[in-house]
Amino acid sequence: MVDSNDSFLREVKEEIDRERLENLWKRYGTVIVGAAALIIAAVAGLQFWNLSAKSAAEQAGADYQSAMRSVLDSKLDEADGAFAKLGKDAPTGYATLAELQLAATLLEQGKKADAQQKFEELSKRSGIDSLLKGFSALQAAALRLGEADFTEMENRLNDLVKDESPWRFNAHEILGLAALKAGQLEKARKSFAMILADGNAPPAIRQRSELRMAQVAASESKTEGDTAKGDAAKSDGSEIKEPAAVKPDASKSEQPDADK
Repeated sequence: MVDSNDSFLREVKEEIDRERLENLWKRYGTVIVGAAALIIAAVAGLQFWNLSAKSAAEQAGADYQSAMRSVLDSKLDEADGAFAKLGKDAPTGYATLAELQLAATLLEQGKKADAQQKFEELSKRSGIDSLLKGFSALQAAALRLGEADFTEMENRLNDLVKDESPWRFNAHEILGLAALKAGQLEKARKSFAMILADGNAPPAIRQRSELRMAQVAASESKTEGDTAKGDAAKSDGSEIKEPAAVKPDASKSEQPDADK
C-alpha cells in the first residue's frame, strides 16, 4: 500500500513538473531560442574572425618577407611601395614594422627629411607597441643630432633616458654626444658616466662611452690649459692689445697752393 502511494505521488509530481515546463516554454520559448541563436552566432563569428585574422597575419608576414628581399636585392623603390602598402593594409603589428622599415629604406636612399618625418609620426602615434614607439622617438632624435641645439635634444630624450626605459643606454649616448658637440662637457660626462656605471649596458655602447669619456677629459684639459695660458699672459702684461687708432698729423695737413 505504501509503495502504491509513493508511486502515485511521484506520478503527480512528474505531471506538475511537466506542466510547469510547458508553461515556461510557452512564455519564454522564443527568448530562449533567440538567446541560443545569438550565442551560436557569436561563437561562429569569433571563430571566423580568428581564422580571418590568422589568414591576414600570414599574408602580411609573407608580404613583409617579400619586401625585405627587395631591400636585400637593393630594389629600394620597390621595397618602399611594398612597405607603404603594408603600413596601410596589414594588421597593426606588421603595419608598424613595415612603416619602420620604410623609414629605414628612405634614410638609406638619402631621403633624410622623409625618414625623419616617418619616425616622428610613429613616435607620436597612439595604439602601437610602446617599445617600437620609443625606438621611433630615438631614431628621430638621432637624426636631429648635429642640427638641433642641446635644449631640443634634451627635450626629445627626457623620457628615453629614464631608468625604466628599454632605450636608456642609446638615449644617454645620443644625449652625451649632443652635449659634447655643444661644449657642455659636464653634461656629456654625466651621460657617459651613467652608461659606464650600469652593469646592464650593452658592451658596444659601453666601449664607445669609454672612448667618449676620454674625449671629454681631453677637451677639459685643453680648456684648462687655455685658461691657464690666458691667466699667465695677463699676469706678465704680455696680453695682446688692439692698436690705437692713428690720428692725422696736423703739421701734414693740406697746404694751400702757393702758385694760386
